[in-house]
Amino acid sequence: MALFAVIWSYTTDASVKEAAHAEHLTFVKDAAARGVLQEAGAWADGAGALLVFQAVSEDALRSLLAEDPYVKQGVVVEQRIYQWNPVIGPLVGI
Repeated sequence: MALFAVIWSYTTDASVKEAAHAEHLTFVKDAAARGVLQEAGAWADGAGALLVFQAVSEDALRSLLAEDPYVKQGVVVEQRIYQWNPVIGPLVGI
C-alpha cells in the first residue's frame, strides 16, 4: 500500500458543487471509514481540496476517484495525483 496526495481544483459554478455535495460527503465518509481516505479538506477559499489516500496503486486510486460524485458530476475540473512519502507526522509508516 502507498499514500497518495490528491490535489483538486473545483469548478467556479457553485450550483454544480452544491448539487453534488451531499453524495460526495457520503462517498468520502465511507472511504474514510474503510481506511482508504486518510485526510481531506477544502482550501480556505473553496477553490479546491487536498486529499490523502492509501491505495495499492495509482491506477486503483484513479478508479476509486472516478466514482466520487464530485468527479462524476463535474465539480473537479483538474486533478493531480502524487505518490507521497511523509517523513513527519501521524501518517509516517502507513
